[in-house]
Amino acid sequence: MASEPPKRAGRGRRQRPAWPSLEEQLAAAGVIHGSALEQLIQNNQDFDMLRPEEATDRLGIPPWLRVYFRKQHPGGDYTGPGGGYPHLLSDIYEWMVSHQDLPQGDASTGGATSGQ
Repeated sequence: MASEPPKRAGRGRRQRPAWPSLEEQLAAAGVIHGSALEQLIQNNQDFDMLRPEEATDRLGIPPWLRVYFRKQHPGGDYTGPGGGYPHLLSDIYEWMVSHQDLPQGDASTGGATSGQ
């Protein structure tokens, strides 16, 4: 009597990636409670914008920063070995963690805030 081959779990379905929780992301960055960085991370949790394989790549760019970047550059090509992100983005992440309370700025003035 021949047995049936084992059924593959998730065959034909896209498996939902395991993204880190908000708390895990805040802890990983050492975020100061109430900081501008905390708010930025909270506002960029739309991980459906990302490709599933980005959950396990080794680019060193947290998912919230990828979402933020994609919101700012919606027409980008997010494929290839670097995911379509500039190499500088990981350096920007380090800078953001070191300067958590700087104001976000006004995009119409190139990011600078007016002193008025």
